[in-house]
Amino acid sequence: MNKKKDLKAIYNRWYKDGAYEHSFTFLPYEESMTIIQSTNWEGRKVLEIGCGEGDLAAIIAYHGASVTAIDYSEEAIKIAKSKFNIKNLSFHCTQVEKLKSKFDVVVMQGVLEHIEKPFNMLGYIKSNLLRDKNSEIITESPSFLNPRGYIWMTLQLLFKVPMSLTDVHFLCPFDFEEIAEKLGMALSYKSCEQSWGGGQKLIIDFKKRLVNALRDAKMKADIKSLITWLEKAVRYSNYTEYSGASIVYRLFFGKQ
Repeated sequence: MNKKKDLKAIYNRWYKDGAYEHSFTFLPYEESMTIIQSTNWEGRKVLEIGCGEGDLAAIIAYHGASVTAIDYSEEAIKIAKSKFNIKNLSFHCTQVEKLKSKFDVVVMQGVLEHIEKPFNMLGYIKSNLLRDKNSEIITESPSFLNPRGYIWMTLQLLFKVPMSLTDVHFLCPFDFEEIAEKLGMALSYKSCEQSWGGGQKLIIDFKKRLVNALRDAKMKADIKSLITWLEKAVRYSNYTEYSGASIVYRLFFGKQ
């Protein structure tokens, strides 16, 4: 089975049918803003990998960067080009390995967890796509160091229940700490969407996504009783710098 080809087909179908946006319980506005706040964009040459319909790329371009945004879904790029006509922003349907340019910043939002070998991708970016020692990689992925994550990881590790049909990995700060050391890069990170990790957004999300996940796994469970318990338990959630539903990671060289 060609997993990459299968994923591409799934995304093309979702974008064409207008179902991609509806696959999310919440749109990633807070994640996007956390990415924007993580570095200075003015005058920099930026690559976004897995740009989807182009919203984040457009925001980065509005912050003064020259942005090349790529996705392997023809349907996503078609939509992105129809939505945005910005002088310093271009969209391309292509693969990372076909790029010849180098960049000041490489950005990925919700991408690495869908790639078969995510840390090989980071190594490739460092070796082939970063311009110099002032360049950096900024990537965002779901976090599992929170009540939401503990439930998902229990289902995944004990019962092989997928979070979704396109999620391959469940990445955490300790994974990025290991790869940063191997790459010889420094690492900083910040979590966001605390309510989604262990608050009211968690309840709303589980009423949709947990039902779908158990259905896809052909498992029957009393989800209502779990939701009722969570509605009481989330009032006692202890929020930390790791406990948001999403974490934005920044890989860079030395002290920047």
